[in-house]
Amino acid sequence: MNKKKLKPSNMILPLPTLLVGTYNEDKSPNAMAAAWTAPCSQKPVCVGFAVRHSRKTWQNVQRTGAFTLNVPKASQAASVDFLGIVSGYDEPGKVARAGFEVAQAEEVDAPVIIDCPVVLECAVKKIVDLGSHLWVVGEVRCVLVDEDLMSEDGKLDAQACDPIVYETTNHNYHRLGPAVARAFSEGKKI
Repeated sequence: MNKKKLKPSNMILPLPTLLVGTYNEDKSPNAMAAAWTAPCSQKPVCVGFAVRHSRKTWQNVQRTGAFTLNVPKASQAASVDFLGIVSGYDEPGKVARAGFEVAQAEEVDAPVIIDCPVVLECAVKKIVDLGSHLWVVGEVRCVLVDEDLMSEDGKLDAQACDPIVYETTNHNYHRLGPAVARAFSEGKKI
């Protein structure tokens, strides 16, 4: 085996880069860039994200019991990165400063980032303290998708959505590449 042994790390490649939207105490919008996100249940439909105890997003989620997961476009990389490196404690108006427009979510007490093509509105279902981070599980109450990204058969065109993915090893953002195989089909050839 020709592999180099490394120290333990969270080297999962690539990771989606999402914006976690919450409201501050004064109802102003807050958003945090999060690459540590994942679906975690189909029934009920749940997604989760990791957040440090010290983050404004964590304080907001505890208070409101809600958040949105907003899928940004690759063209928004600078704004997304800004939301990941600037604290909501230091810059309460950071969402507007990043150039994003928001609206009230339809089903939960959290902001929708209108400029993002896909938004999941979530109610907090469970929180697990894992050490340096908390894993926040949200039950998806509503999904909003830009109409121009939907195909005639009602499916989201992920390539047209142009989501950002994060590469943990070199700290770079990337775009999705072309499809290489059809899931639940290609393996049947073996």
